[in-house]
Parts: sequence; C-alpha cells; structure tokens
Amino acid sequence: MYLGFIVETAPRDRIFSAPRHPYTRALLSAAPSLDPAKKSTQLDLKGEVPSALSLPSGCCFRTRCPFAWERCAVERPVLKENGAGQQIACHLIDEPARDVA
Repeated sequence: MYLGFIVETAPRDRIFSAPRHPYTRALLSAAPSLDPAKKSTQLDLKGEVPSALSLPSGCCFRTRCPFAWERCAVERPVLKENGAGQQIACHLIDEPARDVA
C-alpha cells in the first residue's frame, strides 16, 4: 500500500519471490538479509513522498518511481490480475518492453 492505494497483492511466497510493483521491490530490497553470503541490491528511491492531502495526478508513486513514464503522470493504474493470484496496480505490466521485472 502506498499513500492509501493498494499497489500489489499476492500470496506470501509469490510476493517475496517475484514482486512486480516498483514500490514492493523497493520495500523488499531495503530489508536486510539473514544470509551473510547473500548480497542485496537496494533500490534507492529518490524524491519526496507526496502529501496524502494533495495527491499527484496519475500514479501516486510516480514522483519516486525510477521507471515512471508519461502514462504514469496522466492515468492512475488499477489493480490487474497477473496470474498466480497476483494483482499489480502499475502501467509497467501493460508494456512488456518497459517492464523491468
């Protein structure tokens, strides 16, 4: 959930093994690993969190998303089924060439 909007849902194992929304990826990449041999690559989010009282147009996460593009600024994404019980609210899943999963 980001600024009151659900951005991704999935069964527990799936959300941890294959997160698709950039915010979910950033959250999980920030968690330290209990395995000292496993190096984690943290997604660094830039920018300020928008005010929940004055949401940006389009996708609320676009101001911090490293993958945001024009469509993100004008159209708020809705949750869409992506198989295996996973739902994602992100325009990246509509554009395979842009998807960075």
